[in-house]
Amino acid sequence: MKRFVVLLTALLLSFQTHAALVSHAGADIIAAVSVQEDSPINTHQQGFNEKQSVYLTSAINVDGGTIAAGQTVDSHLIFLNSKSSGNNYIDDSQQWKFDGAILGVMSNKSGSLMNATNGLFAAFNNYFTTGSSLPFNAAGLEQNNILTGDGYFINGLLLDVRMEVTEPGDWIRVITASAVPVPAAILLFAPALLGFLGLRRKATV
Repeated sequence: MKRFVVLLTALLLSFQTHAALVSHAGADIIAAVSVQEDSPINTHQQGFNEKQSVYLTSAINVDGGTIAAGQTVDSHLIFLNSKSSGNNYIDDSQQWKFDGAILGVMSNKSGSLMNATNGLFAAFNNYFTTGSSLPFNAAGLEQNNILTGDGYFINGLLLDVRMEVTEPGDWIRVITASAVPVPAAILLFAPALLGFLGLRRKATV
């Protein structure tokens, strides 16, 4: 029994409640900010977590398809925002890592996919500077071809993103599967631990 308590304690400590966005070298995770054309300005991609553990009561549209209703998801924004004057061309490639499966990306040029889901995923009220929509044109990726310019590639928990921007910059929304909550994880693993300990006890009798 004492061994079971030790194992269960270790199990509890191994589960953490944390945001699903994990930065890779060269890319920064920041606090959520208002989407503005020239603020904040950066020279490499930055990202932040939007709302987490959102239960989808209806399907949502992403690039090339939909994410079905009945799932619990996390939302994240990645952006590269250029200056409005001078030589503002920036070409930046980064790899982002998540601790939940990437279910879809919203990156279309007009930003309409993001706009349609702001009510679900925006990090706070008055998130965007002009009503409920992005305050500038061409907020998304212009072509979505990572080999020749703007684009991304999904590989498991990794998202390779290339942003090739002038004015005004690029913003994309990434939707991932929420991590399993701690209580649910315990319900799944505790019976298995009990069974394992029972088998060991029988074997030693």
